[in-house]
Amino acid sequence: MKKKFLKLFIILIIMIVVSVFVLTLFNNKVTPVYINYAEGEMKRLVTTVINKSINEKLTDEFASEDLFIIKNDSNSSMTMVDFDPVILNRFISSISDIVYENIKLISEKDKDILKKYNVSDSIFYIPSGIIFDSPLLNNLGPRIPINMEIISSVNPNLETKVTEYGINNSLVEVFVNINTSIKMILPMSSKDITITVIVPVAVKLIQGMVPDYYLGGLIENNKSSS
Repeated sequence: MKKKFLKLFIILIIMIVVSVFVLTLFNNKVTPVYINYAEGEMKRLVTTVINKSINEKLTDEFASEDLFIIKNDSNSSMTMVDFDPVILNRFISSISDIVYENIKLISEKDKDILKKYNVSDSIFYIPSGIIFDSPLLNNLGPRIPINMEIISSVNPNLETKVTEYGINNSLVEVFVNINTSIKMILPMSSKDITITVIVPVAVKLIQGMVPDYYLGGLIENNKSSS
């Protein structure tokens, strides 16, 4: 009886050691592969949400031309190109709200938003076969569900770029730079990632003489290019 008990005890110890070894190997070798894959997919998803959200706002509520204030002198030469502060503040606030709300609803698995962005109820799945790094084996094994939580506010900022365009003309481009932080949740681990997306929102061609004042002083009064 004692020998049988001792044998079972040894088998149990061996099973525990093997299990710990396998879990450690999985955590050190396999989990990073899944996390890297999931991070790329999460950034793709959030980028899509941000782009669509901004495009909807520009289509439904704002016109890109409305962002600018343009003043001319008596000779109809352009003397100033600036942002309209009222519309600009409304635009930035509106973008922040809608992007945050859409990402939050996706993380909460709202059915309408999931359908709108073609997302499954677990946000998305990772094919476990990707660890083999072979297209033929990618779909082997169970699919691993990935979820997310938004962990910071959405911070949009405007960026501008002015380039020479033809003879004595300038092209003013306006972008929204959006930063947000997401917690990516896998069954055995999680990771916080910061996602930055730059979306073009307006383009203005300045014809004739170059104005002395660009966009609230954000751009120097000489022609600049990047």
